[in-house]
Amino acid sequence: SYTRIAGYVFQEDVLMSTLTVRECLLFSANLRLPDCVTSSEKIQIVNKIMEELGITHIADRKIGDEMSRGISGGEKRRVSIGMELVIQPQLLFLDEPTSGLDAAAAYQVVNLLVNLAKKGRTILFSIHQPRSNIFQKFDEIILLSGGNIAYAGAANHALEHFSRIGYQCPMNYNPADYLIDVLAQ
Repeated sequence: SYTRIAGYVFQEDVLMSTLTVRECLLFSANLRLPDCVTSSEKIQIVNKIMEELGITHIADRKIGDEMSRGISGGEKRRVSIGMELVIQPQLLFLDEPTSGLDAAAAYQVVNLLVNLAKKGRTILFSIHQPRSNIFQKFDEIILLSGGNIAYAGAANHALEHFSRIGYQCPMNYNPADYLIDVLAQ
């Protein structure tokens, strides 16, 4: 039953380069949804997901690879997320969803995840060195140092917590960079 309430998106996009965006999502729907879900219902689910992820305009474009041009890295990440969303999970786990993306694509992916969370899904992901505009999007964080929890709680209270124990973040400094520096000590 766990596989019906939780989805997992790998750090690396594992997509068939010769399929279109729509075909990838339908492939996932056909494999993962129960037989009682009709083909037309699966198509409706896929169309809704493409709209939610902002990838409807590339629905019929091939994924592509190093040899044949296809969709962008940020679009591939959204397709990977969509392949998990077909099961309509309550929990969505992602392993470094911004890895390998440029700053703009990384922000778009995190913004997408925030919007999914606002619609009632629980989103959990690992991330290394987020930009400040991405860090500001987090609700709750867990910071690890040496495999131990150094902080767990509201993201907007993390700097206050570390300030109370003697680590004051300099003005105009990326809070995420500062926290990483503190934890590395």
